[in-house]
Amino acid sequence: MSKRIFLWVAKALLSGVIAVAILTSICMLYYNVPVHYDTVDGATDYRWEKNKFYSRGTEGFAWGKTNNEGYLNAIDYTESTQVDVLVMGSSHMEAYNVLQEQSTASVLGSLMPDKTVYNIGTSGHTFLVCADNLADAVNKYEPKEYVIIETAKLGFSDIQLQSAIDGNVPDNKSATGGIVELLQKNPFFRLTYSQLKNFSENAEEDVAPATPSENTIGSEETYSALFARLNDIVSEKGAQLIIVYHPYLILNKDGTATTNSDKEECELFAAGCEKNGIIFLDMSNRFLENYENESILPHGFTNTSIGSGHLNKNGHKMIAESLYEIMKEAK
Repeated sequence: MSKRIFLWVAKALLSGVIAVAILTSICMLYYNVPVHYDTVDGATDYRWEKNKFYSRGTEGFAWGKTNNEGYLNAIDYTESTQVDVLVMGSSHMEAYNVLQEQSTASVLGSLMPDKTVYNIGTSGHTFLVCADNLADAVNKYEPKEYVIIETAKLGFSDIQLQSAIDGNVPDNKSATGGIVELLQKNPFFRLTYSQLKNFSENAEEDVAPATPSENTIGSEETYSALFARLNDIVSEKGAQLIIVYHPYLILNKDGTATTNSDKEECELFAAGCEKNGIIFLDMSNRFLENYENESILPHGFTNTSIGSGHLNKNGHKMIAESLYEIMKEAK
């Protein structure tokens, strides 16, 4: 009896090992994301493994290799590299969901072949995180002409804005070392964890509404104070700060589209930028015009719901072209 039980357990374990091996092999192409580690220089909270192949098929289909610093750049960075345009932002600018040559930074670089466009966009690095990291990023890379910060959100409370002014925005932490890092290096386990995490976060959002302080838009004074600080940091290096806002398009039953933008938030954000010498690029009109004329959406992929999720290659291209027009006119 005990021998039969032992054989059954052995067969079950062997079957499990074989199944994991097969699933891992499949995920090496379907969802192969590097491990990330906390940074020392503070330009971003963390970076991915250096010179590491990656591929993702959960939202769009893309692959590439991280550069020598661990960012999604087609070029490497050394101390002798002159950065003309520094791109900062969230997973949208990081662009795990499109091919490297289709990202905003890459397309902008192709439009300005005589300039170096360096992208440090990283998942989880929202506008306030980038604002908190801006001084360290500018001190390291010393951009000569422009710093670009991307955001999909304009409305922040006074508490949130003040945290960025004071440099108290919570960091994105890396969970590495020991068994945790070992499991992260397995694509199948990494995908399973990601799916469980996304499911958990979506469930929490359904039952945990935001607090009143998080829903209350900040004052004009606090917005202006943050923008003044950001502009000072960039202008001290002789560069110009551009903040790019990309709203989502909402499709109506009659075939038309509107944006998810809030008019009050847009006006407040734009006024604060103008007052403090920051160029504010609102992609709303460009997105709407392209949808009306060419039925093109800036977000979403063939394997996701329509118009949702990250910027697709069309969205990246529109943003890069709009940035190029601004830079060309400034000359």
